[in-house]
Amino acid sequence: MKGRLNIILILAVIFGLVAAYGTHKYIKNLEKTYKASGNYVPVAVAKVKIPARQVITNQMVSFIEIPSNYVNPTALGKPGDVVGKIARSDIYPGEHIIRNKIANPNDPAEGLAMVIDPGQRALTIAVNEVTGVAGLLKPGDRVDILGTVNTGKETITSTLVQNIKILAVNKSLGSQADSKQPNTGTLTVSVNPYEAQHLTLASEKGTLRVLLRGPADEAKASIPSTSVNHLIR
Repeated sequence: MKGRLNIILILAVIFGLVAAYGTHKYIKNLEKTYKASGNYVPVAVAKVKIPARQVITNQMVSFIEIPSNYVNPTALGKPGDVVGKIARSDIYPGEHIIRNKIANPNDPAEGLAMVIDPGQRALTIAVNEVTGVAGLLKPGDRVDILGTVNTGKETITSTLVQNIKILAVNKSLGSQADSKQPNTGTLTVSVNPYEAQHLTLASEKGTLRVLLRGPADEAKASIPSTSVNHLIR
């Protein structure tokens, strides 16, 4: 009797395993069929908390496939759509990354911080119709900036920075600067910290003047400073 019961238990276990295997196989085949039919789509999911204004890296996201019926129409599913972009607001672990949660780098519509290159700083200087090239400068233009300072013994003009980019004219970012803006105002330029110190000191102790460059001219010239003595022949 005991032996028969053992046999029944063994057969029950075997039949259970066979049934479980068959169910697993059926689900896998069903999943493959469902994916083959195009009803599964990849979705980008945050692996960690991504703070606002953070550049999104490969390590921060994973890509999973879920049924298309459960996917937000604005969800992103390709690495190129997510990696290298900027988080507009905090994105939390497990959250699907959707289009309005990210922004492209260097997009003026997202604010000044978005158009500053790594290692650079935004610095604003005052200009007028004469020092600011008659108000004809636009964001994206490249300029040199001269500084004129009286040292107490002589007045010297030096080329302080060359081939730097204008980020904003007055409060206008991007190439759509207002053509009706006043000639007197400000320029916000992209400089490194070393250049920022030079421009700040020159603006505090003297005057600055902006020189507009042609778009194809990227060469930097080695120019000695000019003093009043150089003007006397």
